[in-house]
Amino acid sequence: MAFKADIALQFVNRARERGRLGHAYLICGPKEADLSAFAVRMLNLVSGSAYKDLDTWEKHGICVVRPESKSRQIKVDAIREQVEPYLFVTSSGAQHRMCVIVDAERMNVQAQNAFLRTLEEPPPRTLFLLLSEQPQQFLETILSRVIRISLMPEENTRKLSESEVRLVDLLSDLANRKSDSLAGAMTLRREFEEILEDIHEALTKQLEAQFEEEKKFYKSTTDVDNSWVKSREEETEAAIESRYRQERDALMELLLAWMGDVLRHQVGLERLDLPDYAAATKALAARWDGSTLARRLKELRKLHSNLHTNVNETLALDSAFIAAFA
Repeated sequence: MAFKADIALQFVNRARERGRLGHAYLICGPKEADLSAFAVRMLNLVSGSAYKDLDTWEKHGICVVRPESKSRQIKVDAIREQVEPYLFVTSSGAQHRMCVIVDAERMNVQAQNAFLRTLEEPPPRTLFLLLSEQPQQFLETILSRVIRISLMPEENTRKLSESEVRLVDLLSDLANRKSDSLAGAMTLRREFEEILEDIHEALTKQLEAQFEEEKKFYKSTTDVDNSWVKSREEETEAAIESRYRQERDALMELLLAWMGDVLRHQVGLERLDLPDYAAATKALAARWDGSTLARRLKELRKLHSNLHTNVNETLALDSAFIAAFA
């Protein structure tokens, strides 16, 4: 669940007062949520300071890691040369050693694996803040070791990715149909799968290109043995599948948010997750009765749950989309 900054900060402060502050937080949300500003407020809260921005904090000694200007990546050298020396070598009289990673999803696979080792066994009183507009790009091993704070913009608008826009456009077309049918459900299912295939293809191209860059770099500096290449190939394949599942999960959450808005129209609630698509969700609320909507929601929640298991994706989509949209 996403919160506005003031509410999220109250939760952090409550944890701090109870002595239960975590050592690593993933602060995520759209650009409009201003993740850096929230990070500054959180650093000020924990330390009792009153600095205005991350640049000022950096001048006062904390570690701030950003993507490289040309590649827009955070490479393993940034973890080894900035983060690790700051945590394990540099002396500090501060109560906490605080490290902020801006656009943290831009850590490549090698950097994420290096950071994972630090994340698992940090020095006492360490505080990591990972800022990310695309948390689905992290390895699941990192996501399982951080406390997630999802922020929403103050004006309560949601910024959709290209894939998410494609999905809500499909759902808007669904609302324009006069009735539901098996053919319509299968068309929606096929178009949903096309979105997933495009996501998988884009991730494969991106991560394999990063792997090729790494091989070129190491070939120019040292001998690359076959065991290293095989290990990195396996890591790249695992990262592709991990990030694909996370992107797929984000689409499922969006689909459930859409259906949730249909339900909110039916029961007369004003707050919507997707207010820009209120006309379409309102049309579906008028077309479906309460029991029909409840059945459709149940099937989609079941699909969302099943996709976290080893179920065959194609069969799961077939079954769920027929039950939910025919």
